[in-house]
Amino acid sequence: MMNEAKIRMNDNNEGNKEAIGSGLLRDWSELNKECLIDIVSRLSMEERWRGPMLVCKPWMYACDDPSLNSVFDLDTWFEGSRISNLWFSYEFEQKVDSFLRCVVDRSQGGLKEIRVRHCSDQSLLYAAERCPSLEVLCLKSCLSVTDASISKIATSCPNLDVLWIQSCLNVTDASMAKIASSCPKLRELDISHSIEISKKALKMIERSCENVKIIVEPPSNVRLSRDEASKFGLSVRSITRRELLEHIRKINTNDN
Repeated sequence: MMNEAKIRMNDNNEGNKEAIGSGLLRDWSELNKECLIDIVSRLSMEERWRGPMLVCKPWMYACDDPSLNSVFDLDTWFEGSRISNLWFSYEFEQKVDSFLRCVVDRSQGGLKEIRVRHCSDQSLLYAAERCPSLEVLCLKSCLSVTDASISKIATSCPNLDVLWIQSCLNVTDASMAKIASSCPKLRELDISHSIEISKKALKMIERSCENVKIIVEPPSNVRLSRDEASKFGLSVRSITRRELLEHIRKINTNDN
């Protein structure tokens, strides 16, 4: 009797497992790769790295697909976060560099857009060597980015269409010369607060890149008219912060 009772209990348990297994305990790792890619493609990069990549190996492999790694947009995360002094540390910079290099590898050369802050030459040189199809590079507050990486991007990525180097204080005319000679398709250049770039370099880029729009954010308390801008020998779209400051100094000198 006892043995018969045990058999019946086992039969009942098996029935329950089958009932549960047919619904709530479905093995989502068995979804085919195409379905998984379609699902995770609807998530942002941050959401993918915090969620699906941690579920199981099949989901992680789906997130590794090159089609999901053609854009590296970390700027969205920075925009939604409170400014921290840690962002300007060497350790944080290394983490950003590591993140970018990882996406470069996952893209298998297909990375077309980079939007990032606080990276260094190290990761940009890595991207330049492996991603010749890069079209958009938007950098902000990258104090360790120099002419070395920007020049390498210029010569390695001829299809560069948009270049932002905002508050990159170690980028100078040297890399602008490389941009002028190597990126004729450049459509937008933003050098706001990158004060080591001169009027001469911008005029060179205007001559070489026929459709380029040069954007510079002036000091908030300065307004420059079209007539005033023409005194510098540049179009209004190419006035830099340095020229504005020189203009102010001249006005102050004349007033004295």
